[in-house]
Amino acid sequence: MTPDFRPILRPIEVIPLEWQGKPSLVLRDPLGYTENFLVLPQALAPILALMDGRHSLRDLQVAATRSFGRLVMLEEVAELVRKLDAYGFLDGEAFKRLKEEVERSWKALLVRPPAHAGKAYPRDPEALRNFLDSILDQVQSQRSFSPRILVAPHLDISSGAKGYAAAYRNFDLPEKARIVLIGTGHQLEKPFSVLTKDLETPFGRISVDRDFLAGLLAKVPELYPDEFAHRHEHALEFQIIFLQYLFPDFSVIPILFGPLDLYLRDHRDPFEAVPELEKLCSVLREAWDERTYMVVSIDFAHLGVRYGDPYPAGEKEGAMAIATDRALLETLFSGNYQRFLEEACRALPYKVCGLSSLLFVANLVSGFDPQGEIYYQEAVPFGPGSLVSIAAAGLAF
Repeated sequence: MTPDFRPILRPIEVIPLEWQGKPSLVLRDPLGYTENFLVLPQALAPILALMDGRHSLRDLQVAATRSFGRLVMLEEVAELVRKLDAYGFLDGEAFKRLKEEVERSWKALLVRPPAHAGKAYPRDPEALRNFLDSILDQVQSQRSFSPRILVAPHLDISSGAKGYAAAYRNFDLPEKARIVLIGTGHQLEKPFSVLTKDLETPFGRISVDRDFLAGLLAKVPELYPDEFAHRHEHALEFQIIFLQYLFPDFSVIPILFGPLDLYLRDHRDPFEAVPELEKLCSVLREAWDERTYMVVSIDFAHLGVRYGDPYPAGEKEGAMAIATDRALLETLFSGNYQRFLEEACRALPYKVCGLSSLLFVANLVSGFDPQGEIYYQEAVPFGPGSLVSIAAAGLAF
């Protein structure tokens, strides 16, 4: 490795925290190409930011010397770069080989295994039943009508417990229901992607509705089947375990939505910018019948230092987030897509990670007279000086 080598850090997650009493950074791969995580001193943040393919090891050495307030040897910088490469965090030949191997293995799978069992929730079925009971027991049903579309959080289940409980205590399914399960593809770059694999959970296997899916793909071939982002995405997986525990007989159509807010920032309607969205919406609207339900797995505002804001988010910001979320949901309930589009533009500063899914639902119910109800809202502290707002709601149309 020469002094002129210019490393490129992959788009990984860098989480600031206290580790063994010291300000630190935890690096991990949200896509799961590697299961490794690496803890580094927080003083290395400026050096990591310079690993963009434009700065040499010499440049990194200068930045490290400034950051640490002492002479940092070139070999120290090279050793850091070698470690990052070994962990799968750098772009390059080593990662290219790893990526090809992991994606080949994913494509060969007939079933999507649970990515978060034993981490975000228990892997043992009995322990998982007890865990879900402890969540669901926190809230009683309060609905005034039976929803066909359910809005539920996808935040860490324990952190968003009351939101999950409020959603699923107000939802029923008939036997042999078909659930169009949509949610945020946190690492998805395309507008949307459908999973064609069945899903495995600690409770067993959930089948994709293959006849429905075949018809959908025939009319909307741009659905990008089995995009790799499905492999580790938690948004749909968290809903599946609640649904499977409560309702024994259903099939799913799992669809992730990528970011559409870039169109809103340019004052463009995503459904005009991406015609395939309109096509998908029209096909689902035409196919909607008495067996079809929808679960929308989303969180709302992401505020504070963890999410790139220059200020910490506290009680005041949480109250503002909840008010913004309520405005979004109440406008969704109006059945007026153009009004929702305007409200979504106003909500952009709140970094609503479920905005793409909400835009899709707003278009789906546009022109109808939907009935809507908010069951629960909360701004959940999520890391020092940061928060995530969640909601549970139901619609019928």
